[in-house]
Amino acid sequence: MRKFRVFLRGENLFLRMDGETKRCGFYTTRYVEAADRDAAEQRAVDAFRDEGRLRGLVVNDPSDPPMLFADEIDEIETFNGIESLTPSLVFFPDESAKH
Repeated sequence: MRKFRVFLRGENLFLRMDGETKRCGFYTTRYVEAADRDAAEQRAVDAFRDEGRLRGLVVNDPSDPPMLFADEIDEIETFNGIESLTPSLVFFPDESAKH
């Protein structure tokens, strides 16, 4: 299997923080093994969703779900040095949607 670094971007997340609801986006990176770039994208998205890190925080209406995109997919040689890293989420205000 080939190794990939996948840079994910989430948008349109309504998050409950500090007693109020805010629309946010986020960036995060996932490292996956896959046969090709398309499979790497799917595995990274699936892995992120399976983690459930945002479960209980996202309060989107079902008619306006969050969106998840793979902004960059790079093939890498090795996972050496990243095995012990805990993936982080970097949030930003999301003003892309009009409500």
